[in-house]
Amino acid sequence: MYWLFYYVIIKTHTKMKIKNIVKELVLVTFVVFAFSCSKSEDEPSSGGQVDPGGVETAITISTAYDKTFKDSAVAFWVSNNNDADVTSQSTIFVNGTAIGSNVYTFPATGSFTIYATKGELQSNTITVEAILPTHTTKVMVEDYTGTWCGYCPRLATALENTVNLNANVIPVAIHDDNEMLFPYANQMENTFGVTGFPTGKVNRTISWNESTSQPISYLDFRQKMGLAINSSIAGNTISAEVKVHYDIDENNSQRLVVYLLENGLVYPQVNYYNNDGSSPWYQTGNPIQGFVHDHVAREVFTDVMGDVIPSGQTKSGNTYTANLTMDLPSSVQDSDKLEIVAFVVGADNKIQNVQKANLGEYKDFD
Repeated sequence: MYWLFYYVIIKTHTKMKIKNIVKELVLVTFVVFAFSCSKSEDEPSSGGQVDPGGVETAITISTAYDKTFKDSAVAFWVSNNNDADVTSQSTIFVNGTAIGSNVYTFPATGSFTIYATKGELQSNTITVEAILPTHTTKVMVEDYTGTWCGYCPRLATALENTVNLNANVIPVAIHDDNEMLFPYANQMENTFGVTGFPTGKVNRTISWNESTSQPISYLDFRQKMGLAINSSIAGNTISAEVKVHYDIDENNSQRLVVYLLENGLVYPQVNYYNNDGSSPWYQTGNPIQGFVHDHVAREVFTDVMGDVIPSGQTKSGNTYTANLTMDLPSSVQDSDKLEIVAFVVGADNKIQNVQKANLGEYKDFD
């Protein structure tokens, strides 16, 4: 009787353990199945299927320019089908010859073919054309000055000497005085960090050390664009047509500034060099009577910081044209002594190229 009782207990306990084990196995199977079928938000998806490890199947070579100047360096980049940069792992070929880096300086004019390889993969082929620049680079020097400034004759003389050495240096006098005040003088002083007079600025943003060599050295930098000016005056209305031609695509923002200048203005000039025997202004008086002020900024046809050139107009071979007018400023003393200076600035306010013409003169691209 007792053995039957113990048998029933053992049998029942064994069945319960087996049933629990079965339940646990079912639960584990469900969890494993659920995790294997689920998909996190961070997993890549391609047509509903997970990318099996991002297999590299193709490479692509690219560059910022399809046209450049002879003797200019151009960089190339290589990416794979997973958008990974593989430039350093690739070999780049120019006209069939490996160049050993991703930068190439074009030694001649003409059309060059470029491609890349990585292992067994070969990229697309791109073409870059090397050309000669068609425009002369010119620089502008702005002389921040005033008739009250006793040291200002020094910089005016240095600028005159520089222009006499090279006519591609274009002078502009920004006066902050009562006699020839440029309406935007204070705005420009604040923008370009002018804190004392005289101050010279090369291409608007570069401090001039008053040497002739510094501005002339910038003439060696070849620019992507050049300018032409055509102007006229009818009654009290001045009209100016300014053109900007691009040899090469300019992908950065561009703005056009156009000044109206006047020459031959005569006002006394304070002179602290009257007793300095080494100065050209020695014993010329303080103030200097009959001092002739040239290239004096009177007004602007555009915003003084520039009117935007639409990005679609800054492409290789394109010519952007701006037709501008203004009423003859009341400050102008002689309309026969007016000049127009037009220049292009980039996003950093630095002048890229500049052109000058007398009012009524047609100044073509050069």
